[in-house]
Amino acid sequence: MDQRRIWKKTISNWRIIIVFFIISLMLFALSKMYSPVSGLVANGKVDLLRVDFAQNETIDLNGQWEFYWDRLLTSEDFMTEHVPKMDSFIKVPGSWNDKEAGIKPYPNHGVATYRLILTYPDSLKDPALSLKTVSAAYKLYADGQLITEVGKVSDKLSHFQADYKQLIVDLPNSPIELELIVQVANLNYIRGGLRDSLVFGSKQVLVQQKIFLSAIQLIIIGIVFGFGLYYFLLFLLQRMNKTALLFSILCFTTALRASVWGETPLMVLFPKLRIQDGVFIEYITIYSLLPLIILFVISLYPMDYHKKSLTLILLPNLFFGALLLAPAGFRASFNSYFTILMLLQMIYILCVLIQAVHRRRDNALLLFMVISVFNFTILADLVRYKGMGSINLSYMFLYGNFAVVMAMSFIQARQQASTQQKLILYNQNLIEADRLKDKIMATEMSFLQAQIKPHFLYNALSAIANVCEMDGKKAGKLIIDLALYLRKSLEFNHLDKMETIKKELEFIDTYFNIEQARFGLKIRLQKEIEIPLNDQILVLILQPLVENAVRHGVSKKPGGGTVRLRMNQIDEGINIEIKDDGVGIPREKLPNLLTNEGKGQGVGLLNIHHRLLRLYGRGLTISSEEGHGTCVRLLIPERRKER
Repeated sequence: MDQRRIWKKTISNWRIIIVFFIISLMLFALSKMYSPVSGLVANGKVDLLRVDFAQNETIDLNGQWEFYWDRLLTSEDFMTEHVPKMDSFIKVPGSWNDKEAGIKPYPNHGVATYRLILTYPDSLKDPALSLKTVSAAYKLYADGQLITEVGKVSDKLSHFQADYKQLIVDLPNSPIELELIVQVANLNYIRGGLRDSLVFGSKQVLVQQKIFLSAIQLIIIGIVFGFGLYYFLLFLLQRMNKTALLFSILCFTTALRASVWGETPLMVLFPKLRIQDGVFIEYITIYSLLPLIILFVISLYPMDYHKKSLTLILLPNLFFGALLLAPAGFRASFNSYFTILMLLQMIYILCVLIQAVHRRRDNALLLFMVISVFNFTILADLVRYKGMGSINLSYMFLYGNFAVVMAMSFIQARQQASTQQKLILYNQNLIEADRLKDKIMATEMSFLQAQIKPHFLYNALSAIANVCEMDGKKAGKLIIDLALYLRKSLEFNHLDKMETIKKELEFIDTYFNIEQARFGLKIRLQKEIEIPLNDQILVLILQPLVENAVRHGVSKKPGGGTVRLRMNQIDEGINIEIKDDGVGIPREKLPNLLTNEGKGQGVGLLNIHHRLLRLYGRGLTISSEEGHGTCVRLLIPERRKER
């Protein structure tokens, strides 16, 4: 008992440690978002002479660049006697309106020039520069040469045009120094400037890195999309499985966001896609991610949350969803508020999962760790958005989301495996119950026959005794028929056995021979068999129905009657009719014949009906008119017919 308490206390301590670690990690990431970070670039210069580019090394040109606000300068401007006065050094990567970017924040909209003096070894024969996110249009100059222009750079809105392209550009092979000048214009977005690291190195290496990262990203997107498609199809087959639907939507959202992230494969696939469309995809996916995660978690643990708190935490997302209809600039002005909402939703998810872990829900601890990773990737997304500095977190979101999707898929697969095991167990129990039902049905049939057989035996033996006085040979044959009948009719432990129609007809003839010894020509049997006699049918089906027609139909009619057995082939299978012209069944009793209320009104009719239902999917059909006779029909479907 003491060991159990110690073990529980140890587990509880580990939970506290994990929660503390996750919260500390979140606080650390938040602190890094607003802490100044230095890079290799200092005071607008960077010395790379000692870098061994032969080892496939690339350098992020992060740090303090020269910054000239509201001016579009070129190299010629720095060759005159009146060198332009620098406004400040500014942090790259980052936005010029960030408080921590430079000495002061600059307006959201405007134009500016970034300048950097770069020295590198002459062993690098193919210098190149990789550019990603520059908001929102720019020109790149190197040693006075215009290298590339993305969009239209202008301080006039009528001439300005935003654009987005990821480029790897060749640079002049300068033996001593290389001057880089980037003119940036942003007249319509909330943030402007060099928002991603500019990466310097060998063009061959940069291209190889881009191809490798693009391949990895496409593989991840494909896997995540595949998971989403699988679980969406699973939902279509299991409409009550809301967890599968939520998970599939989460996968699709993650894949869509990843397509405009990193190497932006969506932009590569659709080069004419506007930058506004890419920004819209980023917003709609980031607005959706955490609500989807919350709904997914509560679908797994519906007993571990409160509806009021869920409503409060998700209600603000309706406002941000409406913002998707607003202009991008207006929408972006609410980003700080959305960041706060995201942090609150992260905490809410963790609280729900801590409750689930405390109550020892299935996979709760694993999901807690997975969601913690997910939260960290969102923090990394926020950090990247703020421009954290030298640490490149561009792919952390993608890899983190991939890990989350894989882990959640494992949880889903584990639940499905558990469900499958339960279904197998239930199936085994059903099979056992089915066997028990057979035994009960056999017992019921035995009970019915036990009630019937004494009267039948007495009447049959009396009839045989009368025959003995007139025809001993015929009496001997009747005794053999009676023995065969009794042996066959008491085989209750083989009710699922199949028998050929030929043998079943012989059994009917045996029964009828005995009854005719008693009733004579008062009862007659007509057979119309239009199918092969080697076709098979369930045992003890035809004879009890014929016996019912004799006992409750023609034998009670003063003048007797005829029992007609017809078997013919139709499109659906074998059609069987047992029809008599006896006394019929009262109208009020007819509806109850095949229900529990009708037990005892025939020789095991309900038993036969249930056996047919179980094997063929359809049972007996009884029609009757009082005073004119009864007809019992059954159909053996073609696909179930045994040969």
